[in-house]
Amino acid sequence: MSVAITIIMIIGAVFIGIFSLPNLINVIKTKNTAGINLPMYIIFAFACLMFMIYGFGMVADHNLSGGLPTAISNLFCVGIAVFTLVIKFRNRSRAKRENMTELQYWETHYKRSES
Repeated sequence: MSVAITIIMIIGAVFIGIFSLPNLINVIKTKNTAGINLPMYIIFAFACLMFMIYGFGMVADHNLSGGLPTAISNLFCVGIAVFTLVIKFRNRSRAKRENMTELQYWETHYKRSES
């Protein structure tokens, strides 16, 4: 693989790795997951998981220049997506227990402390 293609892959991997970071930071700060599209995040996590497996498969086949950026960036993405999903599911179950929507739950329990 040429050096230029490897550099392009690494740049792409970095951008994929930071794709969801601002959203995760916002979720951690505000605890508000009502605006997160659950099916989209599940699909995103699954796609990153598949690309991560593919990247590690390339590494196993001794293709480090292509596999390592793919595997590492998608490992990072899987972590971000799973962490966000855990918070989302936690908020959903807490809201459901109180017979509320996620937004109502957030407004009741967290919004006042944010102001």
